[in-house]
Amino acid sequence: MDDMNEKEIMNLSIDDFRELTAEETQEDNFRRMFQMLGLIFKNQQEIKELLVTQAVST
Repeated sequence: MDDMNEKEIMNLSIDDFRELTAEETQEDNFRRMFQMLGLIFKNQQEIKELLVTQAVST
C-alpha cells in the first residue's frame, strides 16, 4: 500500500473504499480479536504489578 499524506487522507470519499471479501473480513476480525486479547493481557500484567507494589509497600 502506498503511503498517503494527510491531505490525500482527508480528501477520501466513499467511492475510494470497497467492500471486503468474506476472507478479508475474517482476517480483519481475527486481527482485531488478537489485538484485544493482547491489550487485555497487558492490562492484567499492569494490574498485577500494581497489586504487588501495593502489597509490598503496606
